[in-house]
Amino acid sequence: MSFAADVKEELIAKMPSAAHCRKAELCGYLAYRGNILPDMSVEFVTEQDAIAKKVFTFLKKSFNIGLVSVKRKVEGHSKTEHVVRVPDPEEASQLLKGLSLGVNFQREGKLSILSEDIFSQSCCKRSFLRAAFCMGGTMNDPKKSYHFEIAVPDEQTGRIIADHMSSFGCVPKWTERRGNPCLYLKDGNGISDMLNVMEAHGSLLRYESERAYREVRGNINRKVNIEVANIEKAARASEKQIRDIELIRDTIGFGALSEDLKNTAILRLTHPEATLGELGELSKPPLGRSGVNHRLQKLCNIAEGLRS
Repeated sequence: MSFAADVKEELIAKMPSAAHCRKAELCGYLAYRGNILPDMSVEFVTEQDAIAKKVFTFLKKSFNIGLVSVKRKVEGHSKTEHVVRVPDPEEASQLLKGLSLGVNFQREGKLSILSEDIFSQSCCKRSFLRAAFCMGGTMNDPKKSYHFEIAVPDEQTGRIIADHMSSFGCVPKWTERRGNPCLYLKDGNGISDMLNVMEAHGSLLRYESERAYREVRGNINRKVNIEVANIEKAARASEKQIRDIELIRDTIGFGALSEDLKNTAILRLTHPEATLGELGELSKPPLGRSGVNHRLQKLCNIAEGLRS
């Protein structure tokens, strides 16, 4: 499974004991895929069996109402969807009142959150965010990149989700996917905080482990790249120095040079791969890197003068 699927599996398995938290999570599920039917009954639709079972359990525990649970084929597809229905209109009305839900007139027949009083406690906000991620969330594997996203069913629900995320210090940005609004985080620390907020502690440990590995690997790669670049730069400099020294040797000869420049020129020709520090150690008397570099620069200047 993907990392996001593992996170959802952990969140779905979490069963809050407090009734107010169960209601807040139910509110999240129904705000995404809850419908009011023409006979005033209410149904919840999902393609995930585990979510359907959780919604069924929460409805029974929190409201003790009559429920019907069925599977049906998705029209035009081979997929199956799970439906949890409250068939009695009076019990459906009781449910909507208890969850502060009503009709979303912009999405005919869909449910909408009427009041945020149901999220008065931080634990309820966490529960609601769990439902939102299970219904519309996704995130990248931290081995590859940092990206956390929740597609929202409508702007009002999206605003509530954004406010709840922000209340925990995880301020999301808005974007669109196929014309639908989405909230997202790109910051690795912010995503880590969100996993903690939703209480996906197992996924958080795995995320931090993968994140640490990725950052260590990235630091090693950066250091290796810098080292390779330095080696290539030194090799190019050495090649130029050798060409300049060969030009001096083949034109005016080393006899025209001072003893110090002559010795350095011979050392460079005989040790083409040596670093400046290594050439300095081979010099008699030994020289520092800056001293060797100064002499080689003088030799290069002489060669440039010969060319011109």
